[in-house]
Amino acid sequence: MSTVTMLRRPFRIRFLAILAVGALVAYRLMFYSSSQTWLPITSSKGDGDLLSTNSTLGFGSIYVVSKENSPRRHNLLQAANITELDFTIPVQPKWTPDDLDGHPKIGKGSLMAWLGHLHSLRLFLESGAETALILEDDVDWDIRLRSLQVPLVAGAMRTVLNSESGSEDDEEDGTQYPYGNPALWDLLYMGHCGDYFHPTGRGFEDGHVKPDDLADIAHLSFPDKSLSNFKNLHPWTASTLRNLGVPEQTRLVHRSVFPLCTFAYAVTRSAATRLLEELANLQTTEHTAYDVAILISCRDHGLRCWTVDPELFHHLPGKSIIQGIENITFVPPVDAEAKAIVELRNETANIDCGFMDGGFFYPDGDMKRLSYLRKEVARKGRCLKKGRGTW
Repeated sequence: MSTVTMLRRPFRIRFLAILAVGALVAYRLMFYSSSQTWLPITSSKGDGDLLSTNSTLGFGSIYVVSKENSPRRHNLLQAANITELDFTIPVQPKWTPDDLDGHPKIGKGSLMAWLGHLHSLRLFLESGAETALILEDDVDWDIRLRSLQVPLVAGAMRTVLNSESGSEDDEEDGTQYPYGNPALWDLLYMGHCGDYFHPTGRGFEDGHVKPDDLADIAHLSFPDKSLSNFKNLHPWTASTLRNLGVPEQTRLVHRSVFPLCTFAYAVTRSAATRLLEELANLQTTEHTAYDVAILISCRDHGLRCWTVDPELFHHLPGKSIIQGIENITFVPPVDAEAKAIVELRNETANIDCGFMDGGFFYPDGDMKRLSYLRKEVARKGRCLKKGRGTW
């Protein structure tokens, strides 16, 4: 039986204008302003896991990279309202010709997305927070994100970091830092399009990876009943897990190997500083996309990166803002491979009980429906979809 501490403060949405350095303005979207948090369903170290269920998922802040007037914001805000996430959507600066010129290998859409990520990293550093989660505005997540999934991931991260560092499990670290001391990690991939252990062109036939490949890196596996079984996962994800010897409905936290896409990632202050000054600096980069710069930074330049696998956030299907700006009709192979299972299940890839199908949405202004979805669905981890249970 799940137990929840009910938030009794009235629902409210307000936009607060925050002046940033250089007269840039960000708007902070406040869904709740409360010191209370949910009591998670599964908790191995009470306070640490309790902190991970707060409105910023245990990070200092959450930033959303979103182009002005993005059509994807409405769905994002509805999902955030129901799961009571508190995040900041920075107003993007008006990029000048100097910002957008001088990068012949980077398309305009990719360049604007890159600049948006860097802008969020700068705001994070200015905030004084120790950690931040960066989201792209087309992500989907499970209704059980806060009630079950995040506490499991946070506990796993603390355990594997303490094991790798050789330190004793410190109660204070678990309380103050739900994902482990930021001195021990740099970047955590919570949303991606796969960490496949090798370039995707190599193929995913039986034997493409082996259990020894997982044994060779720091990792921790843990059961998660909110995770789809193999037949309902992205085919490449299912093949990778199966060939690594990972059981059904088991999630991993492991050192990043070949992570693709930056749908959702957490960073520490030291990592954000390195990305801005060195690793993702547009003035010196040789890469063509931001997520590639991050991947190479993890693989070759000493960034201590970890991956939640399968991911907790995945992007919704459809043409991206980058594709629209650059008039690209090409569908990335990762998305093409997931098309059949996404259409069959009407769920975002690797998300078992998400918001894509509209089943959890509410008419704008319908506070009764919103209150029900918050109290009786999201907080209690009830999927409400046929064939799926309450965890």
